[in-house]
Amino acid sequence: MTTENQYPTIHTIGLSTTYTANLIEFHSTSEANFVYAFNNAMARKHRRKNFIKTIHDLHPVLLAIANTNIQLTNLQSSWLPDYKIQTFSINLPKLCLDIEFKIGDLTVTGNYETNNLKLRNVLPVTNTGTVTVNYLNAELKGRVGLLIEGDSFMPENFDVEYSKEKSEVIVSYYVDKDTKVENQVTAEQEEQIIADKIWIQLTEEITNILRETLREVIVEFSVEESLGNEDELLREYVVSQTRKANALFDVLLCSAKDHLVESKLQILETPGFEVLYKGKPSSTITGIFDSGRGLIKDLSSLSRLSDLSLFEDEHQLLVYGTLTIRDFRHDYENFSTTFDGNHLTGSLKAQIYELKIFVKLSFDRNEEKNGKAKVEKLEVRSLRGIHVDTSGLGSLSWLIPNTQSWLIGHLRATTLDILLKRIESVFSYATNNELKKSQAQYPEGENSRQFWRNIFSKN
Repeated sequence: MTTENQYPTIHTIGLSTTYTANLIEFHSTSEANFVYAFNNAMARKHRRKNFIKTIHDLHPVLLAIANTNIQLTNLQSSWLPDYKIQTFSINLPKLCLDIEFKIGDLTVTGNYETNNLKLRNVLPVTNTGTVTVNYLNAELKGRVGLLIEGDSFMPENFDVEYSKEKSEVIVSYYVDKDTKVENQVTAEQEEQIIADKIWIQLTEEITNILRETLREVIVEFSVEESLGNEDELLREYVVSQTRKANALFDVLLCSAKDHLVESKLQILETPGFEVLYKGKPSSTITGIFDSGRGLIKDLSSLSRLSDLSLFEDEHQLLVYGTLTIRDFRHDYENFSTTFDGNHLTGSLKAQIYELKIFVKLSFDRNEEKNGKAKVEKLEVRSLRGIHVDTSGLGSLSWLIPNTQSWLIGHLRATTLDILLKRIESVFSYATNNELKKSQAQYPEGENSRQFWRNIFSKN
């Protein structure tokens, strides 16, 4: 439980009207320099396109729609970073960049395989081919939190949204070895499940590339020189706002983790998956793999990954940054598979070494309404370093790479959504629970009320 003496002391400082005016004057002189440097960085990447990474590998996706399984594998996007600036403005009083970029058209290619589980003993048909997904006129816009490290500004927390005009899913396969068949589905506003699942991964990659590119550009500008040796107050302000953001988030995170443990929610049960497979492409024998139910453990290892950003105006307060699960394990303890008369059971155990989840919380600053809080956004921003241990396959050991691909594909298509909903639920509980403490009329709640008064105070 969050006890009264666990509330951190918050000391906030404000910026004078004169100093704020000086910062705004800095904006007009420095934005052009930042834009020039960023465009130069883009030009350098294009000149060096043969020496930088332009092929971006994505995870497989395993979907179950009605009785049909869809496996998407070998997914790749060939993309040379090309962010065309529409808006790039510095807002030092709010410690952020406001950005808007046109990205253009994006393409992902790969292989697909579909089969019908219900028909496996009646008409065991498998369809395979290639898939191409086009995203037309993609854009991103949003806010990037700024910190200061040493003598450099550091873009750290990316609160960005992506949009696209429409998506196209094109599949092609061969009939009679020589006849190529191609089909296309185009979607604008309505849901296109295959395009949407891949889009999530693609935007993760684009955000991470943007983060690296912005860092390369912005760290070259000296804070001290840029502000004409009037940087000390801004540094103190950054420290103050960062501590305020971290303190607020840590109180809520502690409350969320308490709720996970007390309500026995720290272990999350996830749905399993069934897959049909063949030993070889030319094989006529079909096997079936049933993962059984899965478990994610332990959600009580939720942690703040880095300093958070704070944005506040007259009406609201936003805190945003990155979460992780320090010990992220996803296990299927009892899979079963049948192939050519062999029936085997075993387990799949996955360890995920890098998980970054972007989180944004909003609070109403109106004192009459400051019980109103919301989890605005939860998004996976990075999922890497996945190690899967498969045991129990015995004579079917050749199936191990497939089981690893299926687990990752199911994680991407289904499990992560369930995980995010659980995290959203416990954070919603934590924010409302902590705010209620500040509204209670009892002497022991004074520390809570003082904490929230400091949070909502206007600098």
